[in-house]
Amino acid sequence: MARRYEINGIDYYFDYQRFNELFTKDKGKKLIGDLEQELADSIQVSKDAVHSWRNRVQSPNDLDIIKNIANYYKLRDFKYLLIIKEEKKRMNNFNELQINSIKRIYDSIIEHLDYFEKTDGYNDLWLDFIDKGIEPECIEDKLYEVAEKELNKVILCYKKEKILLKNTKVYEETGDFIYNDLYDIFDGKLKYAYRFEAISDENPTTDDDYNKAMNKFNSIIDKYI
Repeated sequence: MARRYEINGIDYYFDYQRFNELFTKDKGKKLIGDLEQELADSIQVSKDAVHSWRNRVQSPNDLDIIKNIANYYKLRDFKYLLIIKEEKKRMNNFNELQINSIKRIYDSIIEHLDYFEKTDGYNDLWLDFIDKGIEPECIEDKLYEVAEKELNKVILCYKKEKILLKNTKVYEETGDFIYNDLYDIFDGKLKYAYRFEAISDENPTTDDDYNKAMNKFNSIIDKYI
């Protein structure tokens, strides 16, 4: 459950979507990890804390941190990073079992995208396969096997939760995201030429793919939770 911040008797919650929009806008040509470190150093928190905010794992510990984030991004009002959500509306009438079910799917997608990002869209595995003596012309097929195996973990988690979430919009939209968007971020992009020979300015980077997927998935979750 998200952390609540009380201001003048009103409960506020951290607006992850606006934070991610600010973070992405500030990206330029820098790496995501470097931006996380820059923000962390500026407001004196850990890089892991910033990473957890981006991935909606947890929200800032207190309002002072949110005010520091607002100052970092030169916002006039720190409340730009907050949103009012009544508890009943926020839960969207889901029962506790359904909330936990959605969280299990959410966690599996976060873990999937985190691995995708850490391995540079699976391409860091090239060297691992080379070390194992696999011929270069066979590595692309191996990368696709890894990518599809990782995606199938998410699909299996999704299928297991059908009994609790069937006929709900959040389940339907999350399914479309898993079967389409999560596949698209690696489909056609594991070829050597695409990642290593093509002109970088004309191709999305792993960070671009990651951010696009995260933003779309989080926009789905925001509508229902």
